[in-house]
Amino acid sequence: MNTPFIQRAQRWALIVSLLLASERAMAQFVELTAEIEITDWDGFFFFDKLNKWPDSPGQPSIFTDRHKRRCVVGSNTWMIESEFRDSKVTRWFTGTNIIQHSVVIKDGSESTSTRSDQSIDGNPGRPVHEADLTGFDLAASVCWQAFCSGPVFKHESHQIFPPSDFWKESSIVYSGWSEQTEVFRDSLGLPKSIQLVTTNNQSVFQYQVHRSTNVLGWNFPLEFFGVQYVPTRTNGWKVHLTLKGKVTAIGVGAEPQIPAKVVRAANK
Repeated sequence: MNTPFIQRAQRWALIVSLLLASERAMAQFVELTAEIEITDWDGFFFFDKLNKWPDSPGQPSIFTDRHKRRCVVGSNTWMIESEFRDSKVTRWFTGTNIIQHSVVIKDGSESTSTRSDQSIDGNPGRPVHEADLTGFDLAASVCWQAFCSGPVFKHESHQIFPPSDFWKESSIVYSGWSEQTEVFRDSLGLPKSIQLVTTNNQSVFQYQVHRSTNVLGWNFPLEFFGVQYVPTRTNGWKVHLTLKGKVTAIGVGAEPQIPAKVVRAANK
């Protein structure tokens, strides 16, 4: 028997198995569920005058629903799942594309739609002159910023946008803003705080993490707050919306799998 050959083969098999195990260990994922409260103050002031909220018999507008979103986060991939009364929207970032798959159930029938857009960092925000990537609902945009935006901050030329697209209807389009961001010091690099400020030092958006936890060596916010401002016609500024997020469940997760039919539809 060729004993040296067998020993070399065994050593190579061990090396390969260790490399594969190491690769699997590096591909870690965290799954979480968050509740997001968003207060659109212009909307609330308007409906307060009517003493009711749309589709409700006089419900006080100050009492708002909490939007639940489920997220799975990897080092350069993520999934955000949004469920509504008669529909479900799932978005994946693959590292090169954002894929959105929508399922709508109406009158007992189901319809689906799938869209895919190229993205180098998974940032769903876009300047006013560029097409939006798979138009995120506001709660999903907030979750993306809090839990999935790590890859963006690894690019020096990145740009962070306010969560609500209302800024595109204001003079901020022309003046722009600067960014001051502090991120957690780990390999994921989620933001601890964000300040978007105009050239005359007016706040456009403020975001702050108040509590956080560590899972698999990554820091995740457990509770966070945000305020977005818009200019008024009198050259002043006012609060557009406030937001509050709270994580209700978090732990080690599995890599999100995109169904084969969704992949086929995205590649058409």
